[in-house]
Amino acid sequence: MEYTLDYAAEPAAFDELVEDRGVKVLVAADAVLFLLGSEIDYETTRLASKFVFRNPNQTDACGCGESVTIVPAKAEL
Repeated sequence: MEYTLDYAAEPAAFDELVEDRGVKVLVAADAVLFLLGSEIDYETTRLASKFVFRNPNQTDACGCGESVTIVPAKAEL
């Protein structure tokens, strides 16, 4: 799996809208369970400016930073 960001003109059916500090993010319906509890931040260092994902459902990541292993969150009953 990987984290991807794209511009959206309007939400697709069943997309989840998350809004914080004036920023709106649409999450695809099939990704919601994989991203529950996640935080997205923007980081600037001497070497790069990038989005950083902190996901409690992520169990592993490759050394190149391109792919991750994510398990879906457990549904609360």
